Amino acid sequence: MKIRGIAHRGYPVKYAENTLTAFQAAYELDFTHLELDVHLSKDGVPVLMHDYAIDRMTDGKGLIRDYTLEELKRFTVKGTDPIPTLEEAMQLLKGKMNVLIELKQAGDMYPGLEEKVLEVVRRTDTLDQSRIIAFDHFALERVRQLDQDIELGALCSGSLPHVFPFLKQIRCNFLGIQFRFVTPRYAAMMEEQGIISGPWPIETIEDMEQIAAHYPTALITTNHLERWAEFYRNHPELHV
Repeated sequence: MKIRGIAHRGYPVKYAENTLTAFQAAYELDFTHLELDVHLSKDGVPVLMHDYAIDRMTDGKGLIRDYTLEELKRFTVKGTDPIPTLEEAMQLLKGKMNVLIELKQAGDMYPGLEEKVLEVVRRTDTLDQSRIIAFDHFALERVRQLDQDIELGALCSGSLPHVFPFLKQIRCNFLGIQFRFVTPRYAAMMEEQGIISGPWPIETIEDMEQIAAHYPTALITTNHLERWAEFYRNHPELHV
């Protein structure tokens, strides 16, 4: 059985996040979707990491944008894996999972990030399994201007009722929102607008029970893949 859910940064509870090892583990657990985070190296290559700096995850220090790809490849993530490029990840996941590519754009921090990511998606022939997501909604607007077909997803830290006209304008049908802000009223608004609800993070059994009872069509994001997989298998109301 395929497990409907988004594997957050791969499988970070067991493996180093945003690594090919973590992505392979998520695939082997039969998750339908995977989320990863993209920055630009100094020489303009899309590379994967959540933070803007490499300090937390690697044996190095400093901002990703200050290193070339060759220099980044000298560091290891948690002592096990090299920092992957987006292209390496998409080649690994091609034909296997739906991929939510989060642009770590912040204002003008990464000029050209949107174009570079689209180039990788096209080069790897993974458009049909990709959705580009971002907290920076100007970045999403730029992506839509560059590509009329790729699926988009907006991320929000809170419940923003005024976001719906913008989503319609850029033809975005996914809204990722912190679960604590999801209410029956806001979920109904998303459904009325034809928006897929993407609550995150769903980690505890209590959270999962709330999803099953009140938001069974939501596409959840979790770090605890095996916990959600077991819960999902035992709750047929989630099999939408």
